[in-house]
Parts: sequence; C-alpha cells; structure tokens
Amino acid sequence: MAAENAGGGSCELHPDQPAVGTCETCGRPVCLDCAVPVRGRVLGPECLSAILGPDAPPPDASPARRKPSLVLSGAGFVLALAATILPWSRFGLGSGPFGAWGWTLRWSLLSACASAVGLALWLFLNAVRLHPSRRAASVFRVLAALTVAGAILSLVNPPPFVTPAAGPWAAIAAGLLAFAGTFKTRPVLAEHSAQALRS
Repeated sequence: MAAENAGGGSCELHPDQPAVGTCETCGRPVCLDCAVPVRGRVLGPECLSAILGPDAPPPDASPARRKPSLVLSGAGFVLALAATILPWSRFGLGSGPFGAWGWTLRWSLLSACASAVGLALWLFLNAVRLHPSRRAASVFRVLAALTVAGAILSLVNPPPFVTPAAGPWAAIAAGLLAFAGTFKTRPVLAEHSAQALRS
C-alpha cells in the first residue's frame, strides 16, 4: 500500500516528527498529524483539495499548534518549581528561601516534589524526543494536580502558628498552567477530514 512508510524519514511539513506514511497523491512523507484518511486513501494536508474540493482545510505547518502540552506543561512545572524557592510562610517554618522544602513533613513538600518530578519527566521526554501519549499526559495531569493540591493544603492547613506567604499562591497558578497544558489541542485538519468522511 502506498500509505506505508517503507524508508522511515520525517514529515515534510513537520521535520521534527517521524513519517508514518506517504501521501497517495503526491508521494510526500507525512506524520501522524498530517496523514488524513479520506475514502480509503491516505492523503497529506496539501492534497486534500484535490479530493475534497473547496471544503478542504488549509495545511497547517505550525508544530506549536500540534503539541501545546509540551510547552505549557513544561512552563508550568518550571514556574511551580521556582515557586518553591519563595517563602511559603510569613514567619517560622518555611519563611526563608526554599520555603517549600525542609526536613519536616509538610504539605508544601508534596507540591515541591510533584513539580520537581513533573519537570524532570518533561525534560526527559524532550531529551529523548518522545512525543507525549495519552498515558504521559495523564501522568502530567496527576503531577500537576498534586502540585496544586499540596499548595492548597499548605494554605488551608499550614504548620502550627504559621501564616502562609506568596509561595503557595504562585505554585497553585503554575500547577494550573501545567494541568491546562496536558490537554492537547486537536488539529483542525483532523476534525475537518472526519466531517468530510461522514458526508
């Protein structure tokens, strides 16, 4: 079948993505995001107009649109880890630099550890150039939720005789950003081709 990718290589529109097949019209290598099944054939986004006519969407070569989860989740975990450097209380335990960290068990440690693990995982995925799967997105969601939960619990239930400071609030905002980044935007191309197949 022409759609099978015999020689490997990378997608022509997204060079950082491996090709999973070739367009049956022009023969260009296409990645998973670009490969559009139409009436039993695999086409690239630039050749959809030949089959779909004026209903074909324009090709989109923006890699940031395909995987916003990497950028937003990574930024969220970086900011959440930076929030652990701030004081987490106005006086006493956690009032100095790196206020979320310490030798005593506190809710701030949950937030700090979850954000550190999230950032380490994000860096690892980028270092080995793995593209996030649903499972990876689920792990990022759990780590972001733990970051937010630890910060909220440190606000609601701080150590005795301690008033919370800015650190937990910054960690909550950063954790929410990391959580929001796990929801991958579906490409407009895939939605449009699914509508075309139904009609």
